[in-house]
Amino acid sequence: MVSVIQVYNALRDLMNKEQKGFISPAVFNSLASIAQMNIYNEIFSELVNSKRLSRQNFDPGGDVSQRKQKREDLSYFMRRSVVTDATTQFDENSILSNSALEPDTFDKPADLSKIISISAVTSVAEVGLTDVHPCEIVYRPSDLDRLLLSNISAPTDMFPVAYVSDTTIEVFPEDATGQLEITYYAKPGSYFLSGERSDAQPFYDVRYVQEFDINVTGDGCRNFMLPPHYVSEVVMEMAKMLGVRLRDPSVVQFASKEEASE
Repeated sequence: MVSVIQVYNALRDLMNKEQKGFISPAVFNSLASIAQMNIYNEIFSELVNSKRLSRQNFDPGGDVSQRKQKREDLSYFMRRSVVTDATTQFDENSILSNSALEPDTFDKPADLSKIISISAVTSVAEVGLTDVHPCEIVYRPSDLDRLLLSNISAPTDMFPVAYVSDTTIEVFPEDATGQLEITYYAKPGSYFLSGERSDAQPFYDVRYVQEFDINVTGDGCRNFMLPPHYVSEVVMEMAKMLGVRLRDPSVVQFASKEEASE
């Protein structure tokens, strides 16, 4: 994880080098979550670029492969969650109002960012077994309607379909599952200094930190949910935003130049 105390101290020293500005904890905390989200999105973009490099034979491969490294970085955000069904009301004019087409409905995990896979889990009490069937995932209502009305590709208990909407996941056919197992990338959150994971955003609490001492710990601080080697990227990302806020072009240029050189 990236230490929030180390990042704050580095930014404080960078911004105060020529006494051009002061970073208050409130300003730092307001920008920390944005900086983390920017880097989180960049990891996905770099993963796509690494695939392009591999096709052009520019990726060194093996343990130093860029693609491998980005996948390892994304493992910080990978989660597997089992959710139970919820009750949802359907519009009487909807195709789903037909009782034969009504799905089992599940709430999305609160920290879900990007879905990797969905599986329907059904327990068979008579024999003490659990059946797990991967779901075909659809995101557009028009694609769902075509599947439901098809005589060939309509969902079955063995081959269920999961429709992902804004807040819920609907699984067809009804009773195809009692639970869903969702593998996904979580929204970036934070870690308490004790190592416990939190869905809250990174936070610097000056009450628990002594000046110039990055080893002081306290329950009020939360570290970035990023691999430790991203500390320089966090510093430079926040320096760009702070430079704009303080109207200091030299800081913005320095941060952009350092980021481009990596």
